Amino acid sequence: MTLGAVKMATALLGLALLAAGLLVLLNASISLFQGHPLVALTKLVVGSVAVIFLFVTVRLLGEILAALHRLNDRLAILGDDIRNPRRVTAAPADPSGD
Repeated sequence: MTLGAVKMATALLGLALLAAGLLVLLNASISLFQGHPLVALTKLVVGSVAVIFLFVTVRLLGEILAALHRLNDRLAILGDDIRNPRRVTAAPADPSGD
């Protein structure tokens, strides 16, 4: 999975959670207009906490996955350098003989 795909998946899940948050708000407002303010407030608080928790979890997991992807790239470069060492020529001899 590329880094761009990780960021795109995180963005899509963020949009899905935004839609879920709007549904929570709609559900709470319907309960409020039906004359149940305490139920509406409870639905709003519980739904908001659940959506915020999922958003933070998805965001953190996306960041961790992106960081691991960058680390994997760096380790691959390091492994290539270890497997294929560059040949370093010796320094020229000092002609003065010191």
